[in-house]
Amino acid sequence: MTKEEKIIQLKKMLREAPEIMTPIKVSRFSPLGKNHVYELIKSGELRSFIYQQSYIIAKCDLIEYLVEHSDDEPRRTISLSKAGDEQ
Repeated sequence: MTKEEKIIQLKKMLREAPEIMTPIKVSRFSPLGKNHVYELIKSGELRSFIYQQSYIIAKCDLIEYLVEHSDDEPRRTISLSKAGDEQ
């Protein structure tokens, strides 16, 4: 999947998310946990701004981070077999 295709897919997935989010909202709309979001902010990996003593993250910055750190292949695969098929 190309970078542009990833961006399109993430925009579709996050269409219900607000354009500006707090770290807690980022964790609700993405696979990132709240503590991980704060770590990314402090390390500078996830762009954020301080507004009224709170961090805010733009949806476009979240999408950019997710695109840059996404895998092309899924990590988990499940193999289902019927009972008795195993030999």
